[in-house]
Amino acid sequence: MKRVLVVIAVLIAANWAGANLTAFAQSASVQGQRVVESRVVSVRGNQVLLHDGTTVTIPTNVAFPTEIEEGDTVKLSYEVRGGQNIATSLQFIDRPTSRARTR
Repeated sequence: MKRVLVVIAVLIAANWAGANLTAFAQSASVQGQRVVESRVVSVRGNQVLLHDGTTVTIPTNVAFPTEIEEGDTVKLSYEVRGGQNIATSLQFIDRPTSRARTR
């Protein structure tokens, strides 16, 4: 009987460790750098909604909200932090060079 309890305890511990390892691996992949190229659908404050449905927060060290206009095609690099997409770089695509800015 004692062996059966030990075997059950070991199986439970192994299952728990495997589940935690899987959750850790998934959260690590979610937290990585991502890149998207899409058209800007709307700009509200420092939030940008892209044509593909992605919403990204643009910090002022990346771009000022007045620089981004609806209809712009942008290439954004961003990270997921605390469940929010936070831009790390912004590049305007197909924009006249007089208006284009990269940070």
